[in-house]
Amino acid sequence: MRTRLLAAALLVLAASGCKKETPPAETPAPAAQPEAKPAVHGSAPVAAPANQVDRGDASTPSRNGDSDRSCVGPIDTAVPKQVTVAGKKAELNGYKLSFLDKDADDQAVFGVLSSINEDTGTNLFNLKRYVEWFKANKAEAIIVDGDTGDSESSIEHSLTVLAESGLPVFVLIGNHECKGDYNDAVLAVQKKFDNVVDLGKVRYVDFDDADLVSVPGYHDPQFVHCPNSPCIYTKGDVEDLKKVALAANDPVILVAHGPPHGQTPNAIDAIEGGKNIGDPNLNSLVADGKIPFGVFGNVKEAGGRATDLTGENVIKENTPSPALYVGVGPADSVPWSMNDNTTSEGMAALLTVKGKQASYQTFRAKKLTEAEKAEAQKMAAKYAPAAAAEADKGEKPAPKDAAAAK
Repeated sequence: MRTRLLAAALLVLAASGCKKETPPAETPAPAAQPEAKPAVHGSAPVAAPANQVDRGDASTPSRNGDSDRSCVGPIDTAVPKQVTVAGKKAELNGYKLSFLDKDADDQAVFGVLSSINEDTGTNLFNLKRYVEWFKANKAEAIIVDGDTGDSESSIEHSLTVLAESGLPVFVLIGNHECKGDYNDAVLAVQKKFDNVVDLGKVRYVDFDDADLVSVPGYHDPQFVHCPNSPCIYTKGDVEDLKKVALAANDPVILVAHGPPHGQTPNAIDAIEGGKNIGDPNLNSLVADGKIPFGVFGNVKEAGGRATDLTGENVIKENTPSPALYVGVGPADSVPWSMNDNTTSEGMAALLTVKGKQASYQTFRAKKLTEAEKAEAQKMAAKYAPAAAAEADKGEKPAPKDAAAAK
């Protein structure tokens, strides 16, 4: 029987934030509010705060203030606990998870995906495709880099498919999920699987060949799909990670849904039109924390590529590099126009760290055949029967937060 130690430990860590937030009644927007930015990178805008700095490049740095510890866990230690993650021995000490078993090779391989968004049959089928590709390329773990679903049930269904892979699954909240939906869904999956780790609570993961540090949530309140219950990280949360990164004993991979700030239309934070919307404070984290690698889920249309930190140099696939930051692209099967003039119908990435260099590969899903569509319908009926029934009627469930529908 699989151990439930990790799920129990993470349940204690997240207990204070596992209840769903009750959104306040919707009120008319004040007439004097500045005009909202267009949601060109897949996020629903709310009115810009009055103190926002007008930046010609369209970026908004993460701000000062206190974040919600129910979604951005503190960098605090606790009483160390011996746990097992996907059959691997590890120690959980507050924000830090350290794997104790060492493998014989000198590299770390991670399958990475983001922006699943919905638990449609096609999306669930594509998750199965991604897992098969990850395993074929000897991935040691899966990183789910935000926007896992638009409801508690969709998050739970997608994570269940990924958890059934048997690989360690590290999941992060993005700018799409409501905090309560995300927390409850992750805890529900952790009760059934010991291989799911919440990177909102566990902020540092020590593997034998590479280490992860995480920035949960998003930096810009204007681009969230659940404006009454978002997970917004602050500048202080970013600053706290610098010492963690510097103390790491292996090359560090930054895991964040929002990317650092680029300087070119080729950067992984470039929205349609070429403007850069990444968080400049992440650049400071990368520079001061000496973080050579990173994976990022947003901006969707900038995904499917890797660059240096500025975006000046686009790095080709399977090309080892001492500094590499990957835009994962959308796992969602809904067609999405990409900056490279292609159309995504679902994609994922593979990051390989070997010594002091890293390389990446991209998987692009193809349209389903008739036989695959039938299999997708079966998966929808198995994992998400309510959503499948609504899809058959041509309906879509209303979001819990009425403002998220805008």
